[in-house]
Amino acid sequence: MHKMDTYKIDLLSSGLGGKTFEYEIGDDFFADENGLIQRGSIHTTVACISAGSVFKFQLQSIGTVIVPCDRCLSDLELRIETSDLLSVKFGNEYADDGECVVVPESEGYLDLAHFIYEFIVLSMPIACCHEPGKCDEAMMQELSRHQSTRSGVLDNEDDNSTVSADFASDTPCEVGSEEPIDSRWEALKKLINKP
Repeated sequence: MHKMDTYKIDLLSSGLGGKTFEYEIGDDFFADENGLIQRGSIHTTVACISAGSVFKFQLQSIGTVIVPCDRCLSDLELRIETSDLLSVKFGNEYADDGECVVVPESEGYLDLAHFIYEFIVLSMPIACCHEPGKCDEAMMQELSRHQSTRSGVLDNEDDNSTVSADFASDTPCEVGSEEPIDSRWEALKKLINKP
């Protein structure tokens, strides 16, 4: 939970409809959420476009966030620009069915912090990676070395091409086994090598 009540909106206050709230979101906000986003600088505007039996809030967030690159794990700066609609109504107990958030009338306030964070995360791409050639070079070399070792791919230093250990020779490559490979695989191998 956030230490300050900055992101709490009193739904019982009069004149809420048409009101606008401005938030400057920084590193402390993302540290409190303890999620994927490490740091960031986001300007969020929350406008209450209707109040009554159902409250409708328009949330717009613009700025940048820092997340780990999915490939090299070094910091990646992502541009964020999102516009979302949040519907809220009163009920007996708190609920969020995806369509509308239900807030207990006895509490009477809505904490926007989690919703702002979720909308920012949902606006991010599925894969967060640097552009080709921009990843941390040392990490990429290490990753390449481990992938080559695990997959049985051998580096050919003469022509910078990779050759699979399974196809480097015609003999089956099974560690600690003298048995031939399955006859079905042999038949498939013959089809591949057929002129």
